[in-house]
Amino acid sequence: MIRALTGDDRASVLDLLRATDVFTAVELAVAEELIDIVISKPAQTDYFASVAWDDRAVPHCAGMFILGPTPATSGTWHLYWIAVHPSYHGKGVAADLEQSAATFVRERGGYWLLAETSSLPGFERARAFYRRRGYLELARIADYYKPADDLVMYGKRL
Repeated sequence: MIRALTGDDRASVLDLLRATDVFTAVELAVAEELIDIVISKPAQTDYFASVAWDDRAVPHCAGMFILGPTPATSGTWHLYWIAVHPSYHGKGVAADLEQSAATFVRERGGYWLLAETSSLPGFERARAFYRRRGYLELARIADYYKPADDLVMYGKRL
């Protein structure tokens, strides 16, 4: 079940992000900040977050995304975070989350969904996911995150 993030989900989502073992401490702090904004300021319209929740036997957060409209555009949105707990890899959770994010954006008049990721080998799974979901590589900025770690920008026209 995919639903809006609530305060009760905070710890589980942060555990999920740590369990992926691909994000740095700084990246995790950014995610935590965005999660806290979504939870503590429900009237804000810069960030939206949803979770995929597995209610079987032991309730568990299987995945999450955070997205928001890109400032100064009329229909471009950024998919800032999409992550799936490793125990749910290969089970369609990421595809369901991405579809939910795309639907969310379309319902608000959005027509572009952008996603950024790293060029490091540990992010090949993410890059392959975006390609499978119909995203095109729109740009690559060399040494963006650090030397030999490029930013790879993907986009999907909705």
